[in-house]
Amino acid sequence: MRSVVADANVFVSFFVERNKAQQDAAQALLAAAEEGEIAGMIPQSVIFEIVYVLQSQYGLTSRQVATVVQAITEFPGMQIVDDCAWRRVLEIWPESLAGLTDAVIVALATTNGYDAVATFDRKLSNRLESFSLEAYW
Repeated sequence: MRSVVADANVFVSFFVERNKAQQDAAQALLAAAEEGEIAGMIPQSVIFEIVYVLQSQYGLTSRQVATVVQAITEFPGMQIVDDCAWRRVLEIWPESLAGLTDAVIVALATTNGYDAVATFDRKLSNRLESFSLEAYW
């Protein structure tokens, strides 16, 4: 079974009607996890980024965001990963990847032998191969 680390933009696109194609792709990823086709991994830092984006860019209240976070924690086939491979993160960030959360995602995937990263961030997606990772889409 493929292990896929999910970026924050996957969940933002799933919950916010901002891009229909991305929303459909996010829904397909979550369905694949629910059906056991993939093992979905969500770094804890991704949850923090989702909260920040939903509050700062979309104006959701803390109560609304809490509902979203609750839903994310209950997605079948998706697992929140609380640990962070800081040593690996600091090998990647900021030289190889400018974004800290991107570095956490790549560090988690490479440290644990996960196969792919699901992201709509083209910059990150284009860099995955250099870390021996696949882009999910």
